[in-house]
This record gives sequence, structure tokens and C-alpha cells, in this order.
Amino acid sequence: MTVGNAIAFIKRGMHDSELRERLSSAASIWARDEILCNERLQFSQHQFEEAYYNQLTLCQEAEEADQLKEFKMWWELLNHLLEPGSCPGVCQGGDSSPCPTGRL
Repeated sequence: MTVGNAIAFIKRGMHDSELRERLSSAASIWARDEILCNERLQFSQHQFEEAYYNQLTLCQEAEEADQLKEFKMWWELLNHLLEPGSCPGVCQGGDSSPCPTGRL
């Protein structure tokens, strides 16, 4: 795992809709990590943050920075949704309804 991998992920992920789609449809953190491993894009959260700020300093236009910020928000949302127990809606309301996404 390296910052270089995180930079490569950011650069590729911002333009590769197929990779984003596969990551978005991962059913768990482990499935997400397997996709990244298969793509040789392993990195820690700390390395992602370092890579993000590195890339942000290289942005020359506001639009470019905004696209990078949107990508980071997508990544953070994906990670949050894949955390165990983070299912939004009814399954956190304490009732006995099954989780609609299958994530408990």
C-alpha cells in the first residue's frame, strides 16, 4: 500500500465509470478491498487523504478542484455505506423490519 496507489486510484477513478460502478456495487468493505486489490490499487485511508490533498494542490482551475472534491465525497459516502450497521432508514429505527439493502 502506497500513496502512489491512492493517487493512481484517484486519477483512474475520476475517469473510469466502470471501476466506480464495480466499487459502488460492492456488498461489503471486503468486496470493495478485493476489487482494489485486483486492480493493484491498495491504500489506507491516511494514504488516500494524503493523495487527495496532493492532487488538490495540483488543480489549476476551480472546476478541476470541484471534480476532485466530488470524487472524494463519493468515496467517503461509499465507505460509510459499506460500514457494518450503517444502513440508512428503517433498519436503524429499532423495528424488526429486514434491512432493505441487506447490510446489517
